[in-house]
Amino acid sequence: MSLNEEDDDYIVDSREMSPLPSGDDVSNGVQSANGTPLKQRPDARVPDMQLGRCRYVRLHDNVNYVAAALIIRGNPGDEEVLLIQEAKKKSYGKWYIPAGRVEAGETLVETVHREVLEETGYTCEVVELLSMQVQGSGWYRFAFVANVTGGDLKTKPDEESLCAQWFPVKDVKARKLEMRGSDFIKLVDEALSYKKAQKIVDIPLMMPDNVNIRGLFVEFMIYRNNLDDSRVEVLVHRSIPDEDALASHDQPFPTCEFGFEYFFAMVVAKCYKHLLEEGANVVFAPTSIARLKCLPSPMESLEHGLAVRVACQHKKSSSKAAVRSPSRYHWIPVENPEIRRALRLEKNQYRPSLHML
Repeated sequence: MSLNEEDDDYIVDSREMSPLPSGDDVSNGVQSANGTPLKQRPDARVPDMQLGRCRYVRLHDNVNYVAAALIIRGNPGDEEVLLIQEAKKKSYGKWYIPAGRVEAGETLVETVHREVLEETGYTCEVVELLSMQVQGSGWYRFAFVANVTGGDLKTKPDEESLCAQWFPVKDVKARKLEMRGSDFIKLVDEALSYKKAQKIVDIPLMMPDNVNIRGLFVEFMIYRNNLDDSRVEVLVHRSIPDEDALASHDQPFPTCEFGFEYFFAMVVAKCYKHLLEEGANVVFAPTSIARLKCLPSPMESLEHGLAVRVACQHKKSSSKAAVRSPSRYHWIPVENPEIRRALRLEKNQYRPSLHML
């Protein structure tokens, strides 16, 4: 995608700290897991790039979130996946994973708990975020790995589902049952890969940060490795001088705010061109995420938006990525393995997948 002169107008100065909100706007009454109010961190910057902006983001008004559960049991090669039989008229009697729309006032994880209970009869624990799918700029589906913790398998139909049943993964992948769609098979494969990865490396869990976001934001964690993967560098804002500052700052990477008129994939393409002279020629399209902030609560909030950190890998075979604005961004090495792990930069470390539909 070519860069035109109008695109330059979207760049905003990011060198000043964003002011903290005041009064009731600090937390909207929402608390973190330890009971403290959720506040905007004082080290957050205003966005580096701006492709439009949202005056507000409210669930079912201008954005929709779907939460889904991948629940798999059994030994390797003999796994079963939990599916539900649809009660909806247009897909009546067909099989699919437990999933449903996030309702205002819920967290993403709370939606998974509710949908699994309503559709399968089971209670569950949500283990980790598996993937984020985005279509356009206002529809997002979040799939989570989950485990059954109690309850009984649903056998009596109601408006939520007709029943639930365990199916061999082999039969599902061979399409031996009538399914609402085959798109979830990719998620089943990812859930199986996730379970295998758990046995290879000790993986810190990645769950959504329950933080109110007023707009839509994407943060670019662009990284590059040397040939033997022993060294990694990241592109950061000039206000981040070294890896110690990187570890302590909440928003060290280039960040873009965007409006609903820009599709997510378009935002990525435009920002690549803004950040690097050769744009997508030297960086792969992002296929995973390293952090997600989203809290569609409370119900009356205008801050049901999200901020997602996408992981963008520099191509080893290409020339060194020249920064388009060296006065604003620079490359720094990340040598501390603990910092690399915290940022999900270690080789073979798990990151939830990203699918731009």
